[in-house]
Amino acid sequence: MSSISKLSRNGIGMYRMHFRSSENERALYKALQKTPEKPTINVIDTSTNYGDGGSERLIGQVLENPQKDTLTRSEIYIMSKFGYIQATNMKLYYQGEFKNIPDEQIVKYHPNCFHCIHPEFMRDQLDRSLKRIKTSYLDLFFIHNPEYYLLDKVKDSASRNEIEVAQNELLYRISETFEALEREITKGRIRAYGISSNSFSVKREDKHFLPYENLIVSAKKAAQKIRGVNDHGFVGVQLPANLLEQEGLKTTAKWAKENGLKVFINRPLNAFIEETGYRLASYPEPKYEENKQQVISFLETKFRVIDNDSDSLPRYAFNLINQLDSELPKIQSIFIWEQYTSTINAAAENLKISPEIYSAFMNYLNALDAEVRFRDSQRVRKYLIKELASLIPY
Repeated sequence: MSSISKLSRNGIGMYRMHFRSSENERALYKALQKTPEKPTINVIDTSTNYGDGGSERLIGQVLENPQKDTLTRSEIYIMSKFGYIQATNMKLYYQGEFKNIPDEQIVKYHPNCFHCIHPEFMRDQLDRSLKRIKTSYLDLFFIHNPEYYLLDKVKDSASRNEIEVAQNELLYRISETFEALEREITKGRIRAYGISSNSFSVKREDKHFLPYENLIVSAKKAAQKIRGVNDHGFVGVQLPANLLEQEGLKTTAKWAKENGLKVFINRPLNAFIEETGYRLASYPEPKYEENKQQVISFLETKFRVIDNDSDSLPRYAFNLINQLDSELPKIQSIFIWEQYTSTINAAAENLKISPEIYSAFMNYLNALDAEVRFRDSQRVRKYLIKELASLIPY
């Protein structure tokens, strides 16, 4: 078990953090600072699929190059997760890297998103996590969203019996992985394990609900079988909870605390209600039109973009800006916008041969990003006012 006696109430969520970002690196160093001016944060939450491993690599980068006032490895509670086959893992899958895993144990949820909690996959991902984080152990290793099996197998038309059959199969798979995780405890590669699941925050009658009542029994059986002890390594659950999503706090979290488990909350500022996303944050009103016109004027004046050369780089940047500007009314939320970003960044790569044009375009893109976030915050504000008003008795 972890040698850290007390965990901070707040942790560092690494979902959007990446080793290639100097801003992210500075933020992580600052979060891990030991200063009398702020409470010490000693919990880091990451995953093998965050930034395709880039999040874990950032942690390793900081651990390998500590500053004099930052926490050391032994003072930090590092949690990671496994389960997703995407990006690099997807390439490894098609290269035969996971050939020892029975194919029926891999959930092929989407062409770009497979999922697996098989013990062999867990060991592979743990190997990679430890190398990226540059540590010999993890304090807590989560099975990440095992309900993908239910999302894939349980259709809208499924009967209650079919749902229970799928849930039991998932629980059996989890129990097998618990045994493998207990073995990793004996090897010293993890101190403990848990489950991080979005399904912990849905109602029991939901067809994708992950039954949790017997997880501790499964963990005890795994500990007895592998280590000959009753003191199992299943120590925590992680679930979404925020202003709009409260179900998990009333059910899963309550059960977990009553049974001595740690409860970790994720998505405190990202709520999803009936598949609609709400970013629970405020953003200042930007000067989008002013910034857009500055960039366009720069392109028109310096590079004479309004000419007959339709293949010119300035013309390409100009057209890209016009296209994005026309799409702005269709971008209804930050979550839709974030689906655009990888495509936009790929298109912007063509501009890098001219640093001036690329810089101008990125200035526009930053202004567009700020505008999307502001508009979305106004949408969420109106929704919250309406929802809160409905709770006031008249």
